[in-house]
Amino acid sequence: MTRYPWLRDIQAVLLDVDGVLYRGAYIIPDAYAFLEFLTSLRIPFLYVTNNSTMDAAGYADRLRQRGFPAAPEQVIGSAETTAHLLAQRYPHRPPVFVIGEEGLQQALKSQHFPITERSEDAEIVVSGMDRSLTYNQLAEATYAIRRGAAFYATNPDRTYPTERGLAPGAGSIVAALEAASDRTAIVVGKPEPPIFHLALERVGVTPEKALMIGDRLETDIRGGKRVGMHTALVLTGVTQKPPPPGPDTPDIVARNLAELRRWWEEALRAVE
Repeated sequence: MTRYPWLRDIQAVLLDVDGVLYRGAYIIPDAYAFLEFLTSLRIPFLYVTNNSTMDAAGYADRLRQRGFPAAPEQVIGSAETTAHLLAQRYPHRPPVFVIGEEGLQQALKSQHFPITERSEDAEIVVSGMDRSLTYNQLAEATYAIRRGAAFYATNPDRTYPTERGLAPGAGSIVAALEAASDRTAIVVGKPEPPIFHLALERVGVTPEKALMIGDRLETDIRGGKRVGMHTALVLTGVTQKPPPPGPDTPDIVARNLAELRRWWEEALRAVE
């Protein structure tokens, strides 16, 4: 009897990237083969990332440089999702103070939001990953939030996996702003629903026919379960050992993508 018979009914896959396909410059073994497997089954896949440092085109370029098939329309990032959500909520396009890199700034500009460096002018503060962050930026963002500016975070990831280990992530910056402002950020990326809804709309399947694959319980798995998707945790990134039972327990825990592929092939063979 096959272990996960529902795998044969999956019609689309959403993939986290960091910790699933690579860690920094290190390509995780079997990542290429897994995407070739999905392609052979004619199952569409999207890269769904909380990384806000690049826009979809830039992220697709990075993936292609590392040998992965990727077009901009296959990438759903927290920068794009944040800009999309703000455009819906703020049709008058008020000035935004941004802590974030080029990808986030370009995403907001593409939705016609003016970017300001003056806390006095900002009606919205958006915080993402910024590897050139300064104390002055934290201070200006704090002043704006304490003056009443809306406070959004692209994602809550406190760390991200690199080839050297875990490095501070966007969530660490958000935590500093929350501590300084006494305000809690509105999170847009995983595990919140907006990024999953945008991805499912693009791939054109209902949640129960889609599989979310990730390496973080608190973002990838929790978010996928919230919107009704099947979830698979791979132990190649942030999470290194099977988690105890709990509300974020994934449908599958696999040591790596190769093991997940074997179970998927097993499910397919069971109906032959």
